Amino acid sequence: MCGIIGVYNSRNATIGMQAQLESARDLLQHRGPDDRGLWVDPQGACMLGHRRLSIIDLSAAGHQPMCNEDETIWLVYNGEVYNFPELCAELQALGHHFRSQTDTEVIVHGYEEYGVDIISRLRGMFAFALYDCRRQQLLLARDRVGIKPLYYTAGGDAFLFASEIKSLLAMPGVEKQLDEQALHEYLAFGKVYAPRTMFRGIIKLPAAHYMLIKRSGETAMQRYWSPYQRRFPLAPASNENEYREALFGLLQESVRLRMRSDVPVGVFLSGGVDSTANVALMSRVHGSKVHTFTAGFQGQEAYDERSHARAAAQHFKTEHHEVEITPRHLLEVLPELAFYLDEPVADATTIPIYFVSQLARRNGAIVILNGDGSDELFCGYDKYMQYLRLQPYWRGFNSLPRFIKTAVAQASQRMGVNGAAGEILARASHEIELYVGATGALKGTPAFQEFVNGKAEVYRAVAEGRQQFEAERRSTDYCEWLSYWGLRSEVEHVFLYRADRMGMANSIEIRVPFLDHHLVEFALQMPQPLKYKNGEKKYILKQALSGLVPDEFLYRKKQGFCVPLREWAGSMMHDKIFEVLPRLQSDWGGLSTEFLEAVHARLRATEEEGFLSWNLYTLATWYERWFD
Repeated sequence: MCGIIGVYNSRNATIGMQAQLESARDLLQHRGPDDRGLWVDPQGACMLGHRRLSIIDLSAAGHQPMCNEDETIWLVYNGEVYNFPELCAELQALGHHFRSQTDTEVIVHGYEEYGVDIISRLRGMFAFALYDCRRQQLLLARDRVGIKPLYYTAGGDAFLFASEIKSLLAMPGVEKQLDEQALHEYLAFGKVYAPRTMFRGIIKLPAAHYMLIKRSGETAMQRYWSPYQRRFPLAPASNENEYREALFGLLQESVRLRMRSDVPVGVFLSGGVDSTANVALMSRVHGSKVHTFTAGFQGQEAYDERSHARAAAQHFKTEHHEVEITPRHLLEVLPELAFYLDEPVADATTIPIYFVSQLARRNGAIVILNGDGSDELFCGYDKYMQYLRLQPYWRGFNSLPRFIKTAVAQASQRMGVNGAAGEILARASHEIELYVGATGALKGTPAFQEFVNGKAEVYRAVAEGRQQFEAERRSTDYCEWLSYWGLRSEVEHVFLYRADRMGMANSIEIRVPFLDHHLVEFALQMPQPLKYKNGEKKYILKQALSGLVPDEFLYRKKQGFCVPLREWAGSMMHDKIFEVLPRLQSDWGGLSTEFLEAVHARLRATEEEGFLSWNLYTLATWYERWFD
């Protein structure tokens, strides 16, 4: 795991930017504390910078930027290619000579052999930039599900890229401006979808894409993978046992590959099905004690999973480590998060992930496995089941003319109709998919409806988000659609984002076995009854793990990584919201005075607006950190 940065200038004018680029590179020191490097193109067209966290081949042979033998191809790379030994053997058989044991060098020689097609051969998580001196072109690429980040911006003759936004903001000529459309997206979804970011002109390379930047200034972006690819021969008529056996084989292979490391490997453990499955499979593959890590909250049993984690650790005989988060710890770390996150993310789970990552690093674990992605792929959320049950009713009401739907929805709102019925009516009247991940913009948090100067901007953001993902829809299977939406929305833009930033804040690499692209493709083609059967969520996953993971963990009620924000920091968060958001309104507009007054009254009157408080607090601390 590393941090990368670079600049490409069609007028060969990068040499004068060396000092600024080195300074911006070192803002990524938390991503790569072990080494740093810089390559300057003798022609002045390109500079590449790198910060290294050593994982594979800890020697100086892994130094980056890395080149081929004749120094015509230069690479900076962040991530892990898990199938690098197999690719190395393949390339050696074709006559390529390796000077290291790194996965980095596989990309260099793979590009020599296959060009951009090497990207589709990589199995892992990655974001890289490769400069081809002969063609005088720059190649950027990002992994299939968006585990590793990559941002870019262009102005004049210069094209700049980096692992984190903060490094781009430190470069000359990059203006710090709020993207108001991104603000509306954040209010609607609690996140900002690629390619947009909260900073106008700074763009996030979408997952599963590569981009070519040529000397002429021409750019070309290409998507190289879709989770709808059908790699596996199982047909819908295949029996349950075949799916169960195939799924177990893919899980075991994914964990085995992600344990390839020259530094200690551990795992986050909550005692739920996903993290316990990782522990069980790691114990099976590794043959020695696994190091497990858990966080809990002092005096807050409702938010604490340590007892379940201890039970799992005892069963699998792990070396178990715990950290207890106190109110003081929480209040101390909250201001730091804006620096590491770069953008606001309406998910308070960033807090325990930060502390458990810190715990892992203190105990010598540099690589960590977690359970992200399983709930989305195998329909593990109660809300998924609710939407599946509501779908037939929604279809019926949605088939009516829009003026009828609107009239009924407005009447029901005046009558105070809430819950599932209110959800169906509200979404159908706006002709929005029943599940688009933006409940708060329509119903769930009334204050959000007044957030902008008129609701049109928020609704437009919701509509654009829906259109973006529905354009990619390939199936009428609603369960598959929920999995796909969850993968492309929550997983890519929240779960993986927070894991990368909080892990890298503590210089650890977080790997996600459930998001191996072979496993993703397999899960999406799986029939709905295997994911949700007889009222049981994640049915086929639990069947695949039966006998390896005890029932007490497989069938334990889902708790989630919750945080006692209201109890510990409610007053402090409210004070920050009321201090900063008026300045945002004064500087940029977009927030109505009526909204600010409504939020003030609502937050002072009730303690039950936890999501709203965190969402706005995160926005306020982000704005204060980057614009004040």
